[in-house]
Amino acid sequence: MSHTKKNRLVRVFLFITIMTCLLLLVHIGNIIVDGETGTDSSYKNPNVAKQVVRGSIYDRKGRLLAIEVPYWSCAFLHAYIPDMRIAAEIVAPYLFLTVDEILAMTARNTTYTLLQRKVQDAVMEDLRTAVAKSGLGRGILLEKKYGREYPATFHAVQTTGFTNTENRGLEGMELFLDDFLSPYPELSQEITYGGDVYLSLDMDIQYLLDVNIQDIVDEHMPDYVMGIVMDARTGEILASASSPWYDANHYNLSREDERNNRVISYMYEPGSVFKIFSLAAIMEIGQADLETPFNETGTYTFTMPNGETATIKSTSSRGLIGPAEFIKYSTNGAIAHWSLQTDSDLFRQKLLDFGFGQSWNTGQGGVIPGLLTPVSAWSGRSKPTISFGQEIGVTVLQMATAATALANDGILLAPHIIMKKIDSDGLTVYQAERDEIRTVLSPGVAGKILSYMVGATEPGGTAMLAAVEGIEVAAKTGTAQIINPETNSYSEDSVLASTLALVPADAPKYILYIAAANPTGRTIWGSDIAAPALASIISGLISQGKLLTDSTQVIPVSQ
Repeated sequence: MSHTKKNRLVRVFLFITIMTCLLLLVHIGNIIVDGETGTDSSYKNPNVAKQVVRGSIYDRKGRLLAIEVPYWSCAFLHAYIPDMRIAAEIVAPYLFLTVDEILAMTARNTTYTLLQRKVQDAVMEDLRTAVAKSGLGRGILLEKKYGREYPATFHAVQTTGFTNTENRGLEGMELFLDDFLSPYPELSQEITYGGDVYLSLDMDIQYLLDVNIQDIVDEHMPDYVMGIVMDARTGEILASASSPWYDANHYNLSREDERNNRVISYMYEPGSVFKIFSLAAIMEIGQADLETPFNETGTYTFTMPNGETATIKSTSSRGLIGPAEFIKYSTNGAIAHWSLQTDSDLFRQKLLDFGFGQSWNTGQGGVIPGLLTPVSAWSGRSKPTISFGQEIGVTVLQMATAATALANDGILLAPHIIMKKIDSDGLTVYQAERDEIRTVLSPGVAGKILSYMVGATEPGGTAMLAAVEGIEVAAKTGTAQIINPETNSYSEDSVLASTLALVPADAPKYILYIAAANPTGRTIWGSDIAAPALASIISGLISQGKLLTDSTQVIPVSQ
């Protein structure tokens, strides 16, 4: 190609490039000019919603657990207050503060002092009148804001959680569902509304649980108490509590241990309550000789793989017993013996099938998986020790969930606490359904375990105090030593007293579980502390019409 021809092509290319740039500049200029005059539709300054109304949280029957409410705050803007003492004298009676207290608050700031975040509604009108008469309206600021109110106060507080002063979730459902309850402000809207959440909680049952937990606290003074009531047919959590608790309306006064939802986040060794799951696993696997009675002498000695011997103690000697007597009297030797006749890998897998060692997605944050170590990490006495509830870490949620397999002919159900979510347009965007996870047991094994648990509530059984007249209760008690993390050893003085119950035993509708840590006083046993509390809750369910007894008369409604 000649040099002249190449120059001509270069000039053409430069001309096209320059013209393209000029056209782009003109177009951009038109957008800018038209944007300023408001004639161009390609871009406008967005009108963002000035207010976001956070959605409400309800229980399953529509009773409010958390709601957005307006409130008024009172503050001083220093630049517009010539005499701070006069201003303090005006507002002090309505804020229930002294003049000196207000002056001390203002002395710590130079431009702005928030005196009270929420002025009491009863005095707000009088305060507004007093400020208007004073002529200090520019300096005494009465600001309308929106915040959270929790009508249930401490009931289900660890589940519901709370928001901060900026109305963002900090704990519980308020945190976990923060984006749904309080979305980002929308464009072209004056107000953006968040969605509403309905939890599976039944506050009637929640109150029953809380009252009985408080009775345990008052009488036995434990370090903490955890409890749950679950719908045995659906896996819905109907009540959940952890004491000590706090009032969400005054969360700033709460302690960390009060805010901790131990039902889902605290791991512990369950003790004898766990025996029902160990026995169910052993029965389902079918390798142990359960037909030959076991001689419970109070001690059981066995030889470990390394040739050394280990001895396991029971609370008493019971003589020849089978599975039914084992559950009724809660001995350690029998279950240890049967576990040693069962393959370790199969035994561990069956416990995993119950949901131990895994974290459940209940719709709330902070759920932990517990601990079930691999067989390769077991010592020579790990399997028999696990069989009666030691060397395994569980949560209250896991214990109740595992019991759904007993209640549903061996089928394990997933637990959940969010019943439904409704968006700002009133549309249901989520509706919980019964979720069958897996078949853990045959119906025959599940039924036998329940019948053995009924036997434990009969005279002579460890769960006698869980019995309720007129209705069959299946229950298992436990009193587990709590391991000291500093010494890695058990203490006789540190125990967890618990009881698990299913009712009615022939067709379970409810699963109930309570555990109290380090009770003091006349007794430390789960049979004396947790069992009667569950009986009281069951009696309350009968009074509420949620359970029927043998003597309950059902009056048909005429059509």
